[in-house]
Amino acid sequence: MSRTADPRAYEALLEASRTEFARHGPEQARVEDIARRAGVSKGAFYLHFRTKQDAFEVILQRFFGAMEEHARRRQEMEREAERLTAGGASPAVALEYEVRTNVELLELLWQHRQILAGMDVAGGRFWAKFAADFRSRMRAALTGRILERQAEGHLRRDVDPAVVADVLVGTLEDLGRRMAGMRQKPDFVAWSRSLLTLLYDGLVDRAAVAAAAARAGR
Repeated sequence: MSRTADPRAYEALLEASRTEFARHGPEQARVEDIARRAGVSKGAFYLHFRTKQDAFEVILQRFFGAMEEHARRRQEMEREAERLTAGGASPAVALEYEVRTNVELLELLWQHRQILAGMDVAGGRFWAKFAADFRSRMRAALTGRILERQAEGHLRRDVDPAVVADVLVGTLEDLGRRMAGMRQKPDFVAWSRSLLTLLYDGLVDRAAVAAAAARAGR
């Protein structure tokens, strides 16, 4: 009689996989250690996943999905901030929307910080390809959004969106690495304000924003 896969064990195995991948890298992590950490047998692992690669793919796809969902919410929050500012709200309102959006992103990285740590110690072509695909997707998404914001007149047009995306991806990866070594969650509001000052403020086309605000006030 075949065994039935337990959905609770599935989630426990994914969580254990994240930890083992972060500690040893996906290549060196052992299925028996993952199963032991999840509190199940090694055989139970293979009820849910054919290989370690399968578990790693699920973890990455969930992360990608969460990042894409955040990008969608970010656009909604940006549009809402723009609507409020055009309606006469203080620029500080838009700033607070941006702070909140960045805090959401940092929270997302905190929840998945072990993924970035795992990719740092990954070995082998398979894992290297996943790391490269992850960075490529992040860069493409950010580049596209920066182009949109430039076309809308909210960001300077004299900067290369791909270069800015590289800077942002590198910054987010480094923050994720810092988080992986932390036991307590840092002050993400303070981190968000620092990111705005160091990364975003220099991109704003103040003349264009002021002109748009003046036109909206007529």
